[in-house]
Amino acid sequence: MKVNDPLRVKKAWTRLIAALVATVVLLAVSGFGVFKMLGTPKSLTADSPSMLAVEGSAEEEAPAGAQIGDFVQHEVNLILKNFAEGYRGDTVRERYAVVPVQGKLVTFRFPQRWLESEQAIVDATQELLNGTAQYIDKYIVVRGTVQALPEDVSGELYSWFADNQEWMQQAGLISAEQDAAASLADYMVSVDTAGKLPFSAIVALTVAAGLCLLYALYELIRILAGGYAVKQVEAEASAESEEGIEVEITEQDPETGEDVTDLEVEIVEEEENAPDAEA
Repeated sequence: MKVNDPLRVKKAWTRLIAALVATVVLLAVSGFGVFKMLGTPKSLTADSPSMLAVEGSAEEEAPAGAQIGDFVQHEVNLILKNFAEGYRGDTVRERYAVVPVQGKLVTFRFPQRWLESEQAIVDATQELLNGTAQYIDKYIVVRGTVQALPEDVSGELYSWFADNQEWMQQAGLISAEQDAAASLADYMVSVDTAGKLPFSAIVALTVAAGLCLLYALYELIRILAGGYAVKQVEAEASAESEEGIEVEITEQDPETGEDVTDLEVEIVEEEENAPDAEA
C-alpha cells in the first residue's frame, strides 16, 4: 500500500478545504436559488375570490398564500397594459405589465426573453376588450419571486391607473368604489428570478460551485488512494546522488605543476661498459 508524502498531503488538504469553502460561498452568493428553482413553486392565486393584502407596510404586503421573497408560478393569459420599460442603451431589457389576479392588478416584471410572448398576450387582451375577439388562445406559464414594488415603478403604475380608471370601471374590470389603493397591489412578480438574482446568474454560480465540489472530491479520493506518495523520479534521483559519486585522483609534476596523471614515463639505463661513440 502506498504511503502518502506528508508534505504533499498537507498541500492537498489545503486545496480540498479551499474548494469546499469556494463551493459554499458561490452558493451563498446565488442565494441558494438553485434549490428554489428545483423545488415546487408556490401558487400566486388563492381560494378566495379576491386577493387582499396582509396588514402592514408595502414591504410586508404579499398575495394570499405567498410572502415577499417567495418563489411562485403563475399562468398569465390576460395582460391589460405595459406601463413601464427598462432600457440598457437603446435596447429594452425589461417590461412592467399589469396582470389581473383575483381582484387585484398585479405588476409583473418580464425580462427580455419573454417580451415577444408577453406582447402577444397584450395584443390579444386588447382585441378581447375591443370586442374584435371572443376569447384569448394564448398564455404563458412563468416563475419568479414576489418582491416589493419599487417606488419609481409604483409611481408609473399609479399614473397609469389614474388615466385608465374610468374605462376599467365601465368595462367591469374594477368596481366604481375601488380606488387605486384598493385595486393595485404594492408587490410585483419578478419573472425568471429566484431571490434577487436572475436565473442565468444563478445557473452560472451553481455550475462554478459544482466544479469546485468535484475538485474537492477528486482531492479526497486521491488522498485516500495514496496518490500523494513520494514521486518515483525524486526517489531515483536521490539514490543516484548517493551511489553515483566518483572520485578522481590526479597527479601533478612538483616542479612544473602540470597534470601528469596519464603521462607515461620511459626510463632507459645506460650500460657502464658501453663503448664511447667517438672512439
